[in-house]
Amino acid sequence: MRKVRWLTVFATFVLFLVACGASQVDETTTQPQPVDEATTQPQAETTVTSQAPSATDPPVTTEPAEQSEGRSVEAVVASITVDGDASDWDSIAGLDMVLEPIEGEGVTPHDASVKVAHDDEFLYVLMTIDDDYDWVADQLHLTGAPSVMWAIESEAGPHMGTDAEDGEGPSMGMVDIWHWELQCALGESQGGAVSSVDEVAPGNDPACNFDDEFATDPEERYDDGDTEGPEGTGAENSLLGVFTHSNPVDSGDGTWTFEMRRPLQTGDSQDAQFTVGGSALMAVAYWDADNSPEGWDDPEHVQSSNQGWIEVLISG
Repeated sequence: MRKVRWLTVFATFVLFLVACGASQVDETTTQPQPVDEATTQPQAETTVTSQAPSATDPPVTTEPAEQSEGRSVEAVVASITVDGDASDWDSIAGLDMVLEPIEGEGVTPHDASVKVAHDDEFLYVLMTIDDDYDWVADQLHLTGAPSVMWAIESEAGPHMGTDAEDGEGPSMGMVDIWHWELQCALGESQGGAVSSVDEVAPGNDPACNFDDEFATDPEERYDDGDTEGPEGTGAENSLLGVFTHSNPVDSGDGTWTFEMRRPLQTGDSQDAQFTVGGSALMAVAYWDADNSPEGWDDPEHVQSSNQGWIEVLISG
């Protein structure tokens, strides 16, 4: 009886262990383990979705960080009288700049500004230069002198046709130059529009030296139609200019005002042609009579060209 009872107890114990094991296995297979989401999404399959920028996000640009900034000025529609009085330009926005020497030339930079306007017939330019008053009749290098240059061919570089800052590279295109050596006195109308021009070189203004020139070589410039220069068609000089100074006494500190105009279209292949609604490329320069006791020499000038062309937007 004892043996049977022990076997009964033993059997009961075995059945209990089996039941517990089965229960444990069942819980293992039927109760899912917590899922680690980081391990179930392989890195290779991870997708990053860009969010659309909000209105307050800064703009994203793919431009190089050091890209040079172009300069521009708008040629607005205006009624301008070329008389050396700049008051009719007061409401017109301009471009202020510092004119710098050609590479390798140790001359003094000058503050300057330029404004451009037009009407149905003419393009007008107002150029001001901070410098003292130096003007000696018939001694051009002892007198200040400005110029305005335009690209005739869009590929032309801003250094008389080249991109080389020392002016010694090859020309990339023809340029038109309004070169003004101040032979006549301030307040006088000057240029081919009021002067008899040279028959051999129609771009020349023999009376006052406000010449219409061009260059296809950075080392040489010619009056339009000059028979010694490259052949052109329709050569003429229809420039008109008047200059004044705010303190016109010998070496008086102040500001030069150079006011000029030219027809929008001239028919001269050695001129830039201007179209309302279009644009043009411009640069300016200035020769200072104080550069030496002998005055200025051709390379001794300051210019806007070191910063590239100025784009002139001719508004409709």
